[in-house]
Amino acid sequence: MKWLLPCLLLVSCGQSPRDLAAMRGLRFLEQVAENPEHFKQHGDDLMWAFYTIAEAASDKQLQQASRVIGVRLAQRWRAVHQKLPADAGVNKIYKYASASCTADRLGIVDEGIRQDLAGAARRFKAEDFLSFDPSVETVPADVPEPCKRCDSRNKRGVKVCRKCGDKLEMANPYDLLFDALITTYTGKRCGIWMGGEFDDVVRSIPKLRPYPAHNDYAVTYTITHIIYTLNDYSRYRLRAEWLPQEFQFLKTHAQKAIDENDVETLGEFLDSLQSFGMTEKDPLLRRGIDHLLAHQNADGSWGDVNDKSIYTRYHTTWTGIGGVMAYDWHGEGTTSTEAIRRLRE
Repeated sequence: MKWLLPCLLLVSCGQSPRDLAAMRGLRFLEQVAENPEHFKQHGDDLMWAFYTIAEAASDKQLQQASRVIGVRLAQRWRAVHQKLPADAGVNKIYKYASASCTADRLGIVDEGIRQDLAGAARRFKAEDFLSFDPSVETVPADVPEPCKRCDSRNKRGVKVCRKCGDKLEMANPYDLLFDALITTYTGKRCGIWMGGEFDDVVRSIPKLRPYPAHNDYAVTYTITHIIYTLNDYSRYRLRAEWLPQEFQFLKTHAQKAIDENDVETLGEFLDSLQSFGMTEKDPLLRRGIDHLLAHQNADGSWGDVNDKSIYTRYHTTWTGIGGVMAYDWHGEGTTSTEAIRRLRE
C-alpha cells in the first residue's frame, strides 16, 4: 500500500507523539476495513471514520493517509452497492444514505442512488425513522422497546405486549435523542429527509437537561453526539456559552474516564473539549492525552485486545485517534445556526 511508506519515516518527518499515535491507530482501522466481513457489516461507519479524520486532522500526513484509504473504501462500496434494494426499510435506507453521502464527499459520486434514496425515504413516516415526530413534539418517554420475550413492536404508550402479554420497558429518551440527532444530521448532510429536520430534533435537548450527576452511558454518548452533530464532526469550534451544560458535564466526568481507563469515552470527551477551545495547556486535557498515549496497544489500537466485538475494537480506536490528534479547525461555527438559536431560546 503506497501510503504506508511514509509511516516508516514518521520520526524524520517531524510528526508529534500525538500524530504518531494517531497514525498507528489509523493503520489498525485500515486493517479492520480490509477484512471483507468487517467491511460488509460496518463499511458505512468505517468510511465515515476515515473521511472525518481526513477533514479534521491538522497533520498533513494523517490527512492524506486517511483520505487515500477512504477513497479506496468508497470505490469498494460503490462497486457492490450500485442500487438500493426495492424492499429497503428505514435501517437500510439510513446505512445506504450514510455510506453513499460519504462516498460522494470522497469524490466517488453517484447522483442516481441519492435520488433513489430520497424517494424511498419519503415512503415512510417520521415515527418509522425516529419513533416520534420532531416537527410536532419533543423526545417522548412512552416509546416501548421491542418485547424481550417475542421481539414484537408495540404502539406508543403500551406497557404490556399485545402479542405475548409480557411487561414492556420504555425506551430511554436519551437513546431516542441520540438516534434522532444522528439520523437527521445524516439526512441534512445528504440532502435526504429521514424522519425530520435536524433543527427540530435539537429542540428536545433542553428537555433532557439538567443531566444526571452520574456518568451514564446513554447520557454520555448523547452529549458527545450533540457536540459532533453541531460542530460537523470536529470541523468547527463551538462556544462554551452555546452549550454550557454539556461543556460542564465533559469537564466534570473526564477525570473519571481517565481513572477507570474508559478509553472509548475518554477519546470522545477529549475531542469534544478541544472543540470548545481547550488545549494541551489545560491540565485536564493534558492528563487525558497522556493517558491515551500511555495505553495504546502494540498493534496501534486502543481498548481490550481480547474483545470479541470488532465494532468495539475499531470504535474505541477511532475515539482514541480523536482524543490524541491535533485539529485543523475551520474557524468558529456550527452545522446549524438555527439549531444554536433554538437552544438559546
